[in-house]
Amino acid sequence: MDALAAAVPDFVGTAKPLLTGFAACVDKLIDLHAIAPALKREPAGRILSDELMARARAGRGGEVQVDWPDGPRFLDQYANPGATAIGGTSAQAASTLACLGAPAILALDDRSIEQLAVLQPGVKLIGGDGEVVSVGDVRPAGAGKPAHYIVEYSAGRALSDFTPTRSTRIVVRFADENLEYDPMFERYGRALGPGAGAALLSSPNAVAAERLPRALDRMASFALAWKRAGIPVHLELGEYPAPGALDSTLRRMTGSLTSIGLNFNELPSIGIAPAALEAHMPAFAERHGLSRLVVHADHWALALTREDPERELDALAMGCLLASARAEAGRPVAKPHAPAAAAFACPPHVPISVCAGSGWHIVCCAAPYLRNPASTIGLGDTFTAGTMLVHAGPKRPAVLANLPGFLALSGVATNLGDVSSALSAANRMRS
Repeated sequence: MDALAAAVPDFVGTAKPLLTGFAACVDKLIDLHAIAPALKREPAGRILSDELMARARAGRGGEVQVDWPDGPRFLDQYANPGATAIGGTSAQAASTLACLGAPAILALDDRSIEQLAVLQPGVKLIGGDGEVVSVGDVRPAGAGKPAHYIVEYSAGRALSDFTPTRSTRIVVRFADENLEYDPMFERYGRALGPGAGAALLSSPNAVAAERLPRALDRMASFALAWKRAGIPVHLELGEYPAPGALDSTLRRMTGSLTSIGLNFNELPSIGIAPAALEAHMPAFAERHGLSRLVVHADHWALALTREDPERELDALAMGCLLASARAEAGRPVAKPHAPAAAAFACPPHVPISVCAGSGWHIVCCAAPYLRNPASTIGLGDTFTAGTMLVHAGPKRPAVLANLPGFLALSGVATNLGDVSSALSAANRMRS
């Protein structure tokens, strides 16, 4: 990781702009250990309490939507004082790259004072005259939308009758949302075309069912235009609380993307058995017209790709590096490094291998893992931002693959099934 950390300024300096949309929100931070007793006593909060505790017991994060009109008022009593943060994959990724000094342009309709305040000031938006402007130079306007609540729990701290073995967070929403549709971003992004380095789409998993078809039409139109311009177009999935919404998204976006990313615990939702990744991932990728499919977990990251596997290895490792640095600091950092206290587990695969007879490569790397991070918020989105930083730049000599002996690394699990059975309890998603 040291060699890659040393190369970060080079990747930043050569990257073309990342175009990213269409999700941004304000997150309010909640400590599950502090709120659990009161939430359990609240009759209207029983469903939420049961869901949060079940996920904490299983070591899961993810996202839930709850029909509880007074829920925000109740949770606001327990929000960490002054602790608000940026939410949404596209906004998280843009803030991560802006912190590094890399160019990232965000689609943003909500320009309320609350929303702008949590964005990294160096994130770029499109102004009213079509010009690129920094968030720090934008005049706030309009009313914001309801916040998300980020409920964190920590490994080793007791909860009721059990002690979590994993630290992560659960996103709690009480309302549906619209896409952050930004007409000036649309005009700019379509005109920029191949002048962009890559495009990152956040899943429309908070959009109401009746508005989802229109939202997907817009997203697919953007994505297809960018794909035809020759730039990578990535969709990060996330958890879909509404039945059928994930299937609708995959159907509508098929053919307009170059890659999809998800975390380890989301694999069953797309019909991929964690114990049979090598068998199932190529079929899924081909069915959806992808050239790349990425899975990230606590201890490793893995990609199936038809592109340059050595470049993909740097991309995965960059994502792991940025996520681990954020885990240690509790926020995105300008000069990332792998934490000294991080543990490295055996990854489930050698760094680069070939799927026999398929034209696909499997690329895999270990991730620096902190059992008790300063914060678990945004780690998956930070990982994705790191991978997109590499793919948004020109092709260059690989960093990791050119280290002496790196591609001959041994000590990995013998196959992908081994990692599911041996590591799944500790190794779940980075979410």
